[in-house]
Amino acid sequence: MRTRFSRNNSDALTVDLTPMIDMVFILLIFFLVTASFNKMNAIDIQRPDGATNDMQGAVSLVVSIDAKNGVWIEGEPVDIRKLRSRVKTLSGAHTSVMLNADRTVDTGRLIEVLDQVRLAGVDNVAVATAQQ
Repeated sequence: MRTRFSRNNSDALTVDLTPMIDMVFILLIFFLVTASFNKMNAIDIQRPDGATNDMQGAVSLVVSIDAKNGVWIEGEPVDIRKLRSRVKTLSGAHTSVMLNADRTVDTGRLIEVLDQVRLAGVDNVAVATAQQ
């Protein structure tokens, strides 16, 4: 006696995995696009302490000054005379720059770098500090 709901053993059940694989790739792309990457620690810098810490959401360019007064953009060394043109080429119209300076950097060097960044057309410039 056969029931209405019984199946033949010859009928194979197949599961289509294509929609699941598509969803996994979509989620992977979503997480890669929305992930924020930390660009601040490319160089070993001891930041000065600050009582206030203004956390910026999206910094588009990081300019670092190491303990030997060397200037770096995005982890690559740059001559101070070429800093303005490099900032212009790497920054957009409405950009922000984070100055990541070592605590032993001369104030004159910090002001020189700050001037070059502002002369490149960037008005939103902040100096990174360590939290106390």
